[in-house]
Order: sequence, then C-alpha cells, then structure tokens
Amino acid sequence: MNEIPRSPSEYYIRYLITGQDPDAVNANEIARTLEAHGLDGLSSSYIRSLAKAMLPLPSPFVPDNPRHKPSRTFLKRHKIYDMWHPTRASREAMLILSDIYLREKLDPLLLSALTHVMIARKLRKFTSIALTPEGVTAYGHYFFNRKLLTQQQWMVYLRERTYTNPHVQSLVTTPDIAKKHLPWVIGVAGPSGAFDAANAASRIGQIAFKHALELEHRPATLDNTMALKNCMTTIEKADVLMRRSDVALKDVLKQFQKFHMKLDSATVPDVQQLTGGNFSRSGEGTDIEEDE
Repeated sequence: MNEIPRSPSEYYIRYLITGQDPDAVNANEIARTLEAHGLDGLSSSYIRSLAKAMLPLPSPFVPDNPRHKPSRTFLKRHKIYDMWHPTRASREAMLILSDIYLREKLDPLLLSALTHVMIARKLRKFTSIALTPEGVTAYGHYFFNRKLLTQQQWMVYLRERTYTNPHVQSLVTTPDIAKKHLPWVIGVAGPSGAFDAANAASRIGQIAFKHALELEHRPATLDNTMALKNCMTTIEKADVLMRRSDVALKDVLKQFQKFHMKLDSATVPDVQQLTGGNFSRSGEGTDIEEDE
C-alpha cells in the first residue's frame, strides 16, 4: 500500500494537534479520533511530521482565549481559528461530519467544478441539516480540502483510503466502468434495471441500524447524539421507501405461496347423464291416459 502523502483533513488534524501537549503529541490518539469520524487513518509519521512543522507554539499557548493575541495569531496563521472559536459555519461543518450519508454525496461534489452555493442547493433534500454555502465551505476546508492535494496525490488518496466512499471511489474506476457505474451511484441516471431502489433501501436501513447500535455505547456527546439522530432518520426513510416498493409485495407473495393449495382435476359429468337425455323434461306425462 502506498503511503498517503497528504490528507485533505489536514487542517482538522492541525486542530487536534493543538489540543494536545506540544511536547508530547500522541499521533495514535489523533489517528483513532480521525477513524472514529469516518476519516481515513493516516500513518503516525505523517501526523508527527505535521506537528513538528507547526512548531514553535506561542508561550504561553492558550488557544481557547480569544483575547490572547499570540495564540489568536498562531491559530489564524494555521487556519484553524474557527475550530477553537466556533462560528455558525464551523458548527454546521461538524454536523455534516456526523452525517455519513450526506458526506457520501458531498465529497464527490467538492471535487467537481460546482460552486458551494450550487452544492448546498442540490444537497438540501438529502438531509435535515439546513445546508448553507458557508457550512459547505467550512466542511471542505477542514475535512475534504481539494486545494491541499495535487491531482496525482488525489489519485493515490482515493485508491488507498481505508473507508471507501462508493461515490468517490467511482471517480478512479476505469473509463469503461465509470461511465456506466458513476451516474446511477451518484443518483443522476443509469441503465434500466441497474439499480434496485427497494433492495438498496433495505440495505441502507440495515447499515443505519447497526451504526445506531454502535452509537448507543459511545459517550453522549453532541456529535454522537446528532449521528444517532441521523441514523434514526435514515432508518425511517428507508422503511417508507420499502413500504412503497415491490419488496413488501414480494414478501406477501412469499407468504401466499406457503399456503398454495393443490387442486385435483375433477371430471365434469355430462348433462345427459344427469337428465337421462331429456334435460328440459319437456313432454313428460303425455303418454299417460287420463282417468275417465
């Protein structure tokens, strides 16, 4: 496996580094934090080299104090001030980070030529978050920064990433596959019968349910609470889609098949056998003489 030369989440990693003791940065702990958020795990050497490049830190270093000018200048120089002093946009970016299904659609669009205004407008229907261009910009800056990597680095990153986003992964498939695979994965179009929405809804509901069970055992933080809420919303939407699809009908047909009765062919008697040849019974009694 090729080592990823740089991470599109570099500014978020810088933020995590400033939250630790600058003289003893725990790269493994930072890597675990990234993986917990569904970001790709990076080598400890990359994180340590990034921490070393940020030195020296101001002395004293109080990043949570907006009135301490040396710390404020340091945070702004490294473009992580909004994480220490959250704005509406940075809070929205954290909400997006907790919505893995929204990110599956957002990440590929951040690599496209669409503006953040257009991206926010296109993706509002996929989430309960009131997406704004500022929130999309903040998310892209901290977690999926297109400008940090060269084209070749992006190719390496997309191929070697641990957590595969099927939408993004489609961008690095072979040309003969991408033109058929990418459109229906993104939800734009696709060949007839290539995508079974009912079975997809069933699968998404199962994944969301398993993720919700996992979140039950995590600390009751804002991120985990919002992630659990998004999982429940996803489960409800998947259930509605399944009820409107042919999945429910297939289940009903399977139940009917269990009680399918085998009918033996019966012989229908001829009408002449039942009536003796005169099924209208006309003329009966005419050959009997009347009593005088």
